[in-house]
Amino acid sequence: MSTSHPTEAETDAEPESGGESFTGQGLPRVEDHRILTGEAEYIHDITPENCLHMALVRSMHAHAEIAAIDTAEAEAHPDCELVLTADDIKAEYNPMPTGVGRVATGEGGDPVELPEWSLADEKARFVGEPVAAVVATDRYVAEDVADLIDVEYETMDAVADGMDARDDDVVVHESVGTNVVDNEHLEFGDPDAAFADADRVVEGEYTWGRISGVPLETAGAVARYDDETDSFDIDCNIQLHTLVDDMIYETLGYAADDVRVNVPADVGGSYGTKIGIHRYCCLTAMASQQLERPVKFEEDRIENLQGGDMHSSDRTYEVRMAVDDDGTMRGLDVWFVDDFGAYPRYPINQVLKPLSVLTNSYEIADVSYEYDLVLTNKTSQTAYRGFGVDPHIYALEMIVDKAARELDMDPSEFRRRNLITPNQMPYRLPSHNLYDSGDYPATLDRIEEIIDDERDGGMLDPEVVAEKREEGKYRGVQPSVIIEPGASGSDWTDRQRTDKDDLEERSRDEVDELPEHLRAEIREDGSVRAYLATDSSGQGHQTLVSQLLADELGVLPSDIEVDYLDSVDAPTEYGSAASRMAVMLSGATVGVTERLVANLEALAADHWDVSTDDVSYQDGTVDRLGTNDSLSLAELAELDAAVNDAGDRRTRVRYNYDHPATNLEEFDEALTRKYPVYPTAAFGANAPIVEVDAETGEVEILKFYTVRDCGTMLNPMIVEGQAHGGIAQGIGAALLEEFGYEDDGQPQAITLFDYLLPSIEEMPVIEMEHTETPSPFTETGAKGVGEGGMIDAPASIATSINAALEPLSADEPADRIPVAPDHLRKKLRERDK
Repeated sequence: MSTSHPTEAETDAEPESGGESFTGQGLPRVEDHRILTGEAEYIHDITPENCLHMALVRSMHAHAEIAAIDTAEAEAHPDCELVLTADDIKAEYNPMPTGVGRVATGEGGDPVELPEWSLADEKARFVGEPVAAVVATDRYVAEDVADLIDVEYETMDAVADGMDARDDDVVVHESVGTNVVDNEHLEFGDPDAAFADADRVVEGEYTWGRISGVPLETAGAVARYDDETDSFDIDCNIQLHTLVDDMIYETLGYAADDVRVNVPADVGGSYGTKIGIHRYCCLTAMASQQLERPVKFEEDRIENLQGGDMHSSDRTYEVRMAVDDDGTMRGLDVWFVDDFGAYPRYPINQVLKPLSVLTNSYEIADVSYEYDLVLTNKTSQTAYRGFGVDPHIYALEMIVDKAARELDMDPSEFRRRNLITPNQMPYRLPSHNLYDSGDYPATLDRIEEIIDDERDGGMLDPEVVAEKREEGKYRGVQPSVIIEPGASGSDWTDRQRTDKDDLEERSRDEVDELPEHLRAEIREDGSVRAYLATDSSGQGHQTLVSQLLADELGVLPSDIEVDYLDSVDAPTEYGSAASRMAVMLSGATVGVTERLVANLEALAADHWDVSTDDVSYQDGTVDRLGTNDSLSLAELAELDAAVNDAGDRRTRVRYNYDHPATNLEEFDEALTRKYPVYPTAAFGANAPIVEVDAETGEVEILKFYTVRDCGTMLNPMIVEGQAHGGIAQGIGAALLEEFGYEDDGQPQAITLFDYLLPSIEEMPVIEMEHTETPSPFTETGAKGVGEGGMIDAPASIATSINAALEPLSADEPADRIPVAPDHLRKKLRERDK
């Protein structure tokens, strides 16, 4: 159930045309028909004629020298087409791009490069790391042949704990000499003075376990090498295919235009986890080149969970907050260790993204922020929905609650006293990012009103709560506040690889942001076709663009078809990540439509031999003013084809929409210093009502209340779908999911019997309300919405668990994510000692 409370800005808004707008309506997604009718095509469905299949031999050891690989028996198998090892590929290809900016122990040192080959070279560094590849006539045979390969290992001690890794007793990469491959300590304002002058300092330690998105469709790739053109075509379900395709073509040793990466319109989920699947793209391409036949690989579920390079944040926090006795937050000190596994890949900048929401919704001027990025013998981290913001918000909301308790103050009142107010918008964070708009106090007030209703005859009625406690079950709720940064820029993402001294003198002209690319054309029948350069993982891009184009052109969404470009035809752009597509696609749609309309008017004016001032486009036609003459879209397309060559058609346009922060001087300092730039801030407040069984430690979420604001809702149905899905993932993270490891680096969760995902049984009723506070920085007032729920639900569930168990005087029982039953029982036993 969802209800909406429109703001004054929303109720006063009218479509520019004066008619009904498709944008803002909950139109059904155009993608859903083909998905629900079985017509969607996934990587699993792509099997070219004469296609071979690949299987991988993976290391069973977390840390081991590869003494020898005997492939003779496998190669003798009659159905074996090819066996590849690191020695084979090193003779022809390159290591995959990886590495970070500097070694933490060597201040100002040279960039760290950690060569990572598509197959393990001389040493295996995590369980599940591919050691050899086998290509055979089908996957079943390939698996059988892979079993014939004999790998001789010399096992070594492993390190699987991020905190222990900092001691360097076991070093994952001897060439670097340390496991702490990146460190940065940033100070904003004067945190030392804030802590020295504050009435008290509150300290907390928190842990965030490894979790991930576990998409329905695992990673896959189908590669075809063309000997005549010496080029590759690769179908795969990689995310950000125009941004990370360099990890493929550079590894293969080819130019970008010679490696065409295509992502199907339908991908069975990613949530960021498929950014790092370039290994499979490269291996299938190498095999295809060797055999001159198509080669296909798909992960099975165990491969995906064990060694699929799809785990995410694994952090230990030490947080301090300086507060005064009147409830004023004076300063914040955040330090954490992030365990990145065996290799630091593209997502190394997720340790920096929290700077975009450094103080959450609170006004705190003086902040210290420091991290150690460490390597261990685990599968490498990749991106996941929230990209490092989710553990940061969790740690902040936990220390806020702890400070309130030490002040003997109601936690909601403590929050309210320190919230950023509407008259401070746009609000500049100490870390130089800006929050664009919002009424944070009103949102907290609204969630409190909802909870007050539950205390009067509802689930939190004092009599009901008392009865439940007699049964050993404790109910509680503690509202928490949330920020979802949106529409990330790209320039800041190589900060770790940048000499920090150079940033001091960097000019605004040196900032290079990636625009959003969109194409549109009028077809001969008068319909419109648009082409996206951004791949989709189920976010509804085709629906969104069809709605926006329909409004801008004055036609029906059903008259618009939206398709996708591959990595060669599309320019390099950031793509579908970081809650950015609603902002970037709406801006690109406005721009491409303006250009198309101008061309159509010029085409008609030339046809009538009049000035463009004498013609006007409206609702699918160009009219000659003062006459009854008009040209429909179909007639304009026919006219264009008659007078212009294919490459000069005026009915075909392309547009690059610049990232909105690039035009705003308010972001100059953040951009030039390479701090995370997110020009939109969706916001809200959550209040999940939980019930904890003190005997078993089991947690049940009775109802999840949330009030959310993402600016202008371009399609409310998609907004709610994103929020519901994100909250479901947040519930899994908070209570169920974790990629645990033994001390020797052996993974404990390699099946879905071990890695526990929330089902419909664990999902509570979600009561969701919306407000709309348009962003002043974006074309449509929209803010990002793709990462919400996962960002905020774990923190909200944790604070509510602490509130529920407060009568038992346990010390922060939810001080780790996930808050598993055994952990809660341990905390309660510690209280009894």
